[in-house]
Amino acid sequence: MTAKTILAAVAALLVATGTVAANEWKFDLENRSTANVTSFRTQENGAWSDNWLDEIIVPGDTFEMDFGTDEGNCTVRTRIDFTDGTYVDADIDYCNMSTITVRNKDVIWK
Repeated sequence: MTAKTILAAVAALLVATGTVAANEWKFDLENRSTANVTSFRTQENGAWSDNWLDEIIVPGDTFEMDFGTDEGNCTVRTRIDFTDGTYVDADIDYCNMSTITVRNKDVIWK
């Protein structure tokens, strides 16, 4: 799955869930953990999406993401998996952030 395909799927998901402020759907995903990030998924109606990433994000790297829309529900349950079998998840407010930082035991956004 290519990044373009992933972002198109995300855009469709966000359009289906409501309306938000414009120009808020681009962000950086920073890996500040000690393990590689292998997947980035959102939850809708109790089910996790397919993995949006088409590459592994190594510790210290940043991956630029663009949902390709300014429509959708601001708060989306998000899960990020690591190569060591652990994961972090949170209800992320995509309308009020520009960076998601993944750490070993949590995820923060600003």
